[in-house]
Amino acid sequence: MYLYRNRLYQQQMDDIISWLRQPFRLLDSHKASWQLVIFCGVFGCLFLNIFHPFNMDEWFANVNAPMFVILTFFPAAGMAALALTQFAIRSLFRVSLTTRVSFLKWLFVEFFFISVAVHTVNILLLGLPFINLPEYLVTLKYTLMVLILPYFLGILLLFVQEQLTVVEELTIKINKSLATETMSLSDENGKVVVSMPIRNMIYFKSEDNYVLLYYKVDDEVRKELIRTNLKKLEQDLDLPNFVRIHRSYMINSRNVATVLRTSQGYRVKMDFGSDQILSVSTKYQQIFESRVLQKGSVVV
Repeated sequence: MYLYRNRLYQQQMDDIISWLRQPFRLLDSHKASWQLVIFCGVFGCLFLNIFHPFNMDEWFANVNAPMFVILTFFPAAGMAALALTQFAIRSLFRVSLTTRVSFLKWLFVEFFFISVAVHTVNILLLGLPFINLPEYLVTLKYTLMVLILPYFLGILLLFVQEQLTVVEELTIKINKSLATETMSLSDENGKVVVSMPIRNMIYFKSEDNYVLLYYKVDDEVRKELIRTNLKKLEQDLDLPNFVRIHRSYMINSRNVATVLRTSQGYRVKMDFGSDQILSVSTKYQQIFESRVLQKGSVVV
């Protein structure tokens, strides 16, 4: 049991170390840094002025200034300190936040500068001496309590923004690849019968021992008869946008115009002047919903 717990503990420590050593790129750009600075400043200003935490309005009751102005000074000082660390100090000392552990170490530097800035505002308003360790420690505590939430929420928003950008770039890359990629279709003997861009293929219809390909050329729908079967074509066209919807039909989901939901199931109308309505059989309904409907096809 002891050996098992020791191994488990060691595995957990290795996982933590591995996580800390993973790359951290969220604050590589000036744009991301400015977003973090502005978000923390606006959040802090709204939070202090709306909730007046820690009875702050009583601290400055004797200060001859509107409470809104007083409470706004603190997030403004924090913004200035955060901007100073993100742009001036990082540039001056060439601080590169390449891993998560380096980012966590950098937090101590940023929190120190922000707390000093807030402490400076505090002593100026209250007329206290700057070298006042007890007062600084109190300021540090309250600064951390207010700052931690918006700071890490800002980091989280940057992470979500980065992931959305990655998804968008991948989507554009995939769509561009599908738009330019050419596919060759062969008959049952392996002889290439037709070759065209994937985007031009509309749908396939089974015709006894043949498959009828409906495709577009200059917004005109044409047909090509291929001696093969849909099962073989389904294997040859192993791409997400080619979806079998019926024993007699396989469609290119990129060319779906409208999906009709009826009491008998789904009906599909393809784009580019193809007037035939294709039925989605019960056998293929689930895969049709996951690979066509979830991509945002128009359902009526």
